[in-house]
Amino acid sequence: VEADAGDADLCAALDATKGAVFYLSSDDSNSMASPAIARRLLNSGQQVPAYILRTYEFLNYYNVGYPAADAGKLSIVSELAAGDTAGSYDLQIGVASPAATKPRRPMVLTFVLDTSGSMGGEPIELQRDAVLAIAGQLRTGDIVSMVTWNTAQQVMLDSHLATGPGDAKVVALAKGLSASGGTDLHGGLSKGYALAQKSFDPSKLNRVVLISDGMANVGITQEKIIGDGAALNDGDGIYLVGVGVGAGVNDTLMNTVTDAGRGAYVYLDAAGEAKKMFGKRFDETMDIAARSVGVELRLPWYMGIQKFYGEEYSTNPEVIEPQHLAPDDAMVFNQVVAPCAASAFDGSDPVEVVVRWQLPTGHAKQETSAKTTLGALLGTPPKYLGKAKAIIAYAEALKKPATAAQELGKAKQLASAANPSGTDPELNEIAALIDKALKIY
Repeated sequence: VEADAGDADLCAALDATKGAVFYLSSDDSNSMASPAIARRLLNSGQQVPAYILRTYEFLNYYNVGYPAADAGKLSIVSELAAGDTAGSYDLQIGVASPAATKPRRPMVLTFVLDTSGSMGGEPIELQRDAVLAIAGQLRTGDIVSMVTWNTAQQVMLDSHLATGPGDAKVVALAKGLSASGGTDLHGGLSKGYALAQKSFDPSKLNRVVLISDGMANVGITQEKIIGDGAALNDGDGIYLVGVGVGAGVNDTLMNTVTDAGRGAYVYLDAAGEAKKMFGKRFDETMDIAARSVGVELRLPWYMGIQKFYGEEYSTNPEVIEPQHLAPDDAMVFNQVVAPCAASAFDGSDPVEVVVRWQLPTGHAKQETSAKTTLGALLGTPPKYLGKAKAIIAYAEALKKPATAAQELGKAKQLASAANPSGTDPELNEIAALIDKALKIY
């Protein structure tokens, strides 16, 4: 009786004449550092600090499998299944972008490369791998600048016109990189952004690629340089791609500067990762398919969000910053929802997702929506939810050492259930990392 009274009180506090509306954010779709840092630490036998574990970046990094949308469009896939606790439901929304346009737009690319003493050894080698991988994706006519920084800055290239993939000048400079001296991040960024603004062209991809172990402190001045660059030309902007390298990477700094720069944050834990992120996943890391994507979730009045695995959500759209979506990619919004009382649930009630965005050039506003019912969603076997739940369970388990062993075991079961044939390389990787984690936690 007490439980029923509590449910009734919960429902009575809601307005049954208005649907529940939530605004969702998953961070820019190409921020993907967290799982690579976690992998490095687990491979070296270390626990992963909880502050590094951003679950939405795991959903960005691992491909849940949504098919590409039609050119110029975004697609919406909604799935619903019974949750892990009685009366709860797992609701997942995928917002997928189109495949990358081939050939891609011309690029204005500025490397800002940390050559300070702390970069000696593996970090400078990984930096070299990253620059060489990006050089392999250059097209004839791309404009490339490069500044190295330690205690001072040195302009290595200024508005160089690339000859094509593997441009000889860029490759030679990459191979000659070496580490020494102190760290002046501010000076390096100032010089890099000055070069980037000199060649800025709103019809092209404008990117600053900052590669560093992050062994510097970022202040308001640096954030302003980066933020002002991102806001250029009403947001066509110079977007910052932050590339973390080295065992001691300052994750907080790199996450801060890439948030300000509205671009990707990736971490390289091996040479192969440089080839993957700037080879196979080059467009996903460097390009934008849809600007300022806003996602609105409309549920029946009695439904609420119990857990949200994105970056943030709110009933107030003003506090949720729209995010960019890369090509060949998807934003994945996974949440646990529940009615205020089980008796309020009605399968005929509507569920609607509205997505608003701007085209990457010209800023023309776009909107699409998908409307269905709770019953229709529950009656359709989910196709993408299983893999996402395994990814989430793996990330969440690592956050709490006290319960990690038990929760990692559950995550391993979910990874196996989502990969019955054993042919998904990402779920195989997660299962192997869980085995390593179980020896550490």
